[in-house]
Amino acid sequence: MMKKELWLFTMRYPFGMRESFLENELPTLCERYDRVIIIPEQRDGPVRPMPPGAELRMLLDEPYKAVPFRDLLASPRITWLLIRSLLHDATSFGALRKQWPSLRSRIAQLMHRAKVVGDELMPHYDPARVTVYAYWTHDWATVLGIVKERSRTLRYFSRAHGFDMYEAQNRNGWIPFRKFQFDHVQRIYCASRSGQEHLAARFPERGDLFALARLGTSDHGPGPHDPTGPLKVVSCSFLIPRKRVLLLVEALALTERPVHWVHFGGGVEEQAVADAVARLPKHITVELRGMTSNAGIIEWYRKNPVDVFLHLSQLEGGVAVAIQEAASFGIPVIAADSGGVREIMTAATGLLLDNAVTAEEVAALLDDFRESPMGTAEFRAGVRAYWNAEFNAAEVYQRFVDRVESGT
Repeated sequence: MMKKELWLFTMRYPFGMRESFLENELPTLCERYDRVIIIPEQRDGPVRPMPPGAELRMLLDEPYKAVPFRDLLASPRITWLLIRSLLHDATSFGALRKQWPSLRSRIAQLMHRAKVVGDELMPHYDPARVTVYAYWTHDWATVLGIVKERSRTLRYFSRAHGFDMYEAQNRNGWIPFRKFQFDHVQRIYCASRSGQEHLAARFPERGDLFALARLGTSDHGPGPHDPTGPLKVVSCSFLIPRKRVLLLVEALALTERPVHWVHFGGGVEEQAVADAVARLPKHITVELRGMTSNAGIIEWYRKNPVDVFLHLSQLEGGVAVAIQEAASFGIPVIAADSGGVREIMTAATGLLLDNAVTAEEVAALLDDFRESPMGTAEFRAGVRAYWNAEFNAAEVYQRFVDRVESGT
């Protein structure tokens, strides 16, 4: 029997701590394919453990190495296709002109990466045996499009999660090389229905390109429950403005009952959050645990009781994996409405707040939480049951591979 391979193009995984949600998908991929070759764009920290059947292939030592623009004259047709895409994608000629110096260098880098992929991988490519998967509809999706221009046999698909779906999450409100990507990729699997609908509305002529394929999280059993002592609140996100962790701190400052808050994640607002925490009243205790591996977060959930998970992000893409993980342990969720968040927020899982939620509203919900239905063991069982039905990785990713293999 022919052995099947999957070539999985990532940004950093398995390096460092980012793309942690891929850890839930990879075991199924390794189960369904004889060999999974993971090809990251860049190194960023130590290599994480990978399941049997997965192997790392590092193609690019310096992904952002400067490449002389004159080298592009060797492929004038492809260079023109990329430039034509920019002319189509940009919100205005002025926006394109403003970014042109960096985009010009980026074209050269993309062409260089495509040459490396073509030289190193394509001699081993057989469409009957190899499935090609870009984890983001970003640079690798563009690179693979360039490779496809040179080798028409190549077929590949991509996922889209957040910044690679929503223009507003990108510099100057547009996504470079979008047309080129869409002209070459076979299918884009969107992590949320809201993202799929956004892309279909934005590109109605390409509506058949976009499919819904949510992420899922692994089952580690229900978490411990202790409805005594201070209200135990957890959040997990990067400390960046759009995650609005400072709004959460502001809400905590307004609460009247004792609260113990634990936050996982770091980022550019670390100092601002630490300064705000230092000003909190004494009945609020805090643990800022910084960047933590996904395995470390899961182990913490298994051992520590949590009353409620808070997620106040202003701008989300998919169905936030951090919410899925909390729900898998039966933890009720209070979340702001953004991106695909509403796709996990039902009467069975918690409260969906208006995106313009105020600190006062959040504080009132926290003060009343223990007396609300969400504070009961019965509600927690319902949270976990809903997660199990909709977001359990054991089922979600099996269905995903079935669709990939059938081309649906």
